[in-house]
Amino acid sequence: MKHLLMQQKLFSLKGEFSIMNEHDQIEYTVAGSFWRIPKYFEIYDKQNQIIARLTHRVWQLLPKFSLEINGFPESIEIAKRFSILKPKYDIAGLGITVSGNFWDMNFAIQKDGFEIGRVDQRWLAMSSTYDINIEDEQYETLVIALVVAIDYVKAQERASSVSSAN
Repeated sequence: MKHLLMQQKLFSLKGEFSIMNEHDQIEYTVAGSFWRIPKYFEIYDKQNQIIARLTHRVWQLLPKFSLEINGFPESIEIAKRFSILKPKYDIAGLGITVSGNFWDMNFAIQKDGFEIGRVDQRWLAMSSTYDINIEDEQYETLVIALVVAIDYVKAQERASSVSSAN
């Protein structure tokens, strides 16, 4: 099992942040596009090589993302499903399900009934901070991209609810 910590910078305009391992060393860097449509995030490894690109699809009723991971033959789609009580996400074509509480960012990622990752938000932190536990390391990049996508959707929903309240 691998443990990672994702902590976003509170006032980063570009949306760049690091993902650390249990020894407080940088494992990944995530850089978001700035003022670009469509919005995308690139995930870099320790050697500063792009290993994945997550692109938010525009003009969709519900949020959707395309995920391109080095080593995967085709693009992966992450989509938020319509749900009345709890948000739900689908990862097309991989037999992966996501269950838990997305509002509090506490959820499990499962493949064929086995947990491959778990995400828990840390509270009482100045910025969004997530503990990411990865059971099956072959899905590590996918789990990280999924956390980035869900966090981005939550941030967009918060921003729209604040702007509509004013």
